[in-house]
Amino acid sequence: MSFQLSVLNLLIRWQVKRRFRKNPDVQLLRPIMDRMEPRMMKVPADIRIEEPDLGGIPAERLSAPGTREDAAFLYIHGGGFVAGSPRTHRPLTWRLTKEIGVPVYAIDYRLAPEHPYPAGLDDCVAAYKGLLDKGISAKSILVGGDSAGGNLTLALTLRLKAEGLALPGGLICLSPATDMTGSGDSRHSNAEADSMFVPEMMDSLKPVYFDGTDERDPFISPLYGDLSGFPPTLFQVGEREMLRDDSTRMAAALKSAGVETVLEVWPKVWHVWQLNADMLPEAREAIAHIVRFAKQHLA
Repeated sequence: MSFQLSVLNLLIRWQVKRRFRKNPDVQLLRPIMDRMEPRMMKVPADIRIEEPDLGGIPAERLSAPGTREDAAFLYIHGGGFVAGSPRTHRPLTWRLTKEIGVPVYAIDYRLAPEHPYPAGLDDCVAAYKGLLDKGISAKSILVGGDSAGGNLTLALTLRLKAEGLALPGGLICLSPATDMTGSGDSRHSNAEADSMFVPEMMDSLKPVYFDGTDERDPFISPLYGDLSGFPPTLFQVGEREMLRDDSTRMAAALKSAGVETVLEVWPKVWHVWQLNADMLPEAREAIAHIVRFAKQHLA
């Protein structure tokens, strides 16, 4: 464990978990992430950022010198379905475009509570179709996301299956939320060890994101979907996270469905630690694993 990890862990517990103990409301993520944005927006000078329309959905397109144009990484940011933006996730997305060598399209999908389910998922489907409309082969598209974005990555794939569309070449899920019933043991066994969240916060999500929808609906909880035929999928999650079992159980379900699945459970890290790559060696190492997986499965 690096010195940086120890220090950042204490800082995150003080700045984030302490606030959720006082007010366990998922909507608190929006002001927290809004304040993060100016610090997270900086990118190296050789990273080009454009703001295209992708299937009618606003997006941020990041590219680096030598980026190939016949492939793409569709990135879906996290933030509890209520917060975040492509800008809050640049410490990850600029590294992905530079190291994988393909443009990263980070979409600015609609957020709850202003736009509850299925608005955000509809936007993900539209953006994916937008990549296909550009002439990019489905097998040359990677789809990935963190937390809520990991949920939408999996739900998007289920929607593509339901609509009979070609599936992407690979999926990358970073600490995804896959089971809105909260039935995984880690939701409670890791309640204290988790550096960010408290169990009561999870209960505040349903009224703002999917009120009136069955929490076992596969487009809400991908764990309960038909996973046959899914693309190769990588999971990264921290062993101390409350959402740990959302990854471990989803990975087991995919393997049972015959899907090539890689599960990485990392010790002593927090939820979506990859976003701290500017400071954290463990985050840069995790991104190196993502890059290796991406290159292996990108047509």
